[in-house]
Amino acid sequence: MNGTGPDAVQQLAGHRGPVYALGLWQGRLLSGSGDGTAALWDLGTGDGLALAQLDQAVFSLSVQEQQGVLLIGTEGGELHVIDLHQRRGTQQVVKHRRGIFRIIGLEDDRVACAAGDGTLSVWKLHRDGNGPRLHLLRQLPLAEGKLRDVAVSADGLLLAVATGDGPVRVLDSRDLNERLTLAGHEGGSTSLAWHPGKAVLLSGGKDGHIRAWHAQDGRALLAQAAHRAGIYALAFDPGGRALASASRDKTAKLWTSVGLEPRARMDRAAGGHTHSVNTLCWWGGRLVTAGDDRRVLVWPEAMTGDR
Repeated sequence: MNGTGPDAVQQLAGHRGPVYALGLWQGRLLSGSGDGTAALWDLGTGDGLALAQLDQAVFSLSVQEQQGVLLIGTEGGELHVIDLHQRRGTQQVVKHRRGIFRIIGLEDDRVACAAGDGTLSVWKLHRDGNGPRLHLLRQLPLAEGKLRDVAVSADGLLLAVATGDGPVRVLDSRDLNERLTLAGHEGGSTSLAWHPGKAVLLSGGKDGHIRAWHAQDGRALLAQAAHRAGIYALAFDPGGRALASASRDKTAKLWTSVGLEPRARMDRAAGGHTHSVNTLCWWGGRLVTAGDDRRVLVWPEAMTGDR
């Protein structure tokens, strides 16, 4: 672990491949890497523990807190179920022909997966005598290109899907019927974030733009030229005051939630990544980023908090 003091960038090093996924469980950080490892980190000590070692790159992670389950999606379309309390795998299924880029939890113990084969799969998570398991409910073809992201609205009613064809598709989260088709991004839509307190959806694309959409009627509200390359992740801070973005252009940035005005730039000069920034998440008031340079960085609250 590098970095000391409240204003230092904390570095968690140990992965032998690019880091593609981040998550949180019981106040500790999870990371998934191209080296096939899903690791659990103690941010106080910087120590990491391998929860799973797979024979494929880990593309996505999702913790289902109530069930104590970690779901892992791989580059080859495998979906792994890990019992976090017993630290063991209970199921491995393959329903996608290409990598699973995002996994999210829905109401009624359901889970949705967005994959590189252009399909969205929805599963039911349950327990039997062998532990937690998944049962496939539906698999919907939504695009010719990859599905790079899927996100559920704060009220749980709407499901947005970023497609490699460009549009963002907004579905009813229960019956999966399409409600809206948003114009999206030239070259493909790659990332999504719902505002935690407003009926607004944010999308990022290969065009480097962030766009804001009204969730009820699909009106385009705002467009911001944010990065010089594709935007791989978007996430609002817990209070909904700031939006963070991660890009292939090797930077992460912070924006105001109203007007998308720039607040902070986290690049190599600031102690940031030297290669593509693939993912990010919020850990309380601190932003965590990870990328192709194999590093996980925890940014000081002095940089990302209110000023």
